[in-house]
Amino acid sequence: PAAIEPPRPDAAAGVFVAEVNTAKIIRGDSLWQISRRTYGAGDRYTVIYDANQQQIRNPDLIYPGQIFVLPGEGKDKAGKNG
Repeated sequence: PAAIEPPRPDAAAGVFVAEVNTAKIIRGDSLWQISRRTYGAGDRYTVIYDANQQQIRNPDLIYPGQIFVLPGEGKDKAGKNG
């Protein structure tokens, strides 16, 4: 009889992970600026805010060193810092 080989633990079992774009916040950054660089429109900062609410209590207060997910397609996919 043919030996049945168990699946390898490192093999992805039909899992698809989309590319995740991020931005690392530096001094002087704002959600508006990141949104303009990423999406071409500053007023889309709410997309970034909504995706990162666990880290952002107040959209006017972001801090150097924070790393935010930038959902969707932007004109400059990773932004300046990502």
